[in-house]
Amino acid sequence: MATNPIGKGSQTIGINMPKKMADELEKRAESMLISKSKYCKIVLGEWLKSGKKLTLSEKN
Repeated sequence: MATNPIGKGSQTIGINMPKKMADELEKRAESMLISKSKYCKIVLGEWLKSGKKLTLSEKN
């Protein structure tokens, strides 16, 4: 059984996204000298702290 690298009280998630979006995330993370994972965690954390609602709609 694998252990979570950051310990108890954490959870690992994985997402699939278009390559163009993933490339952009990688480019932005590299410009900050951090991993894609760390960059995504920072971006999502800032959005959650903002308290803003995200409006979702289906693509046609």
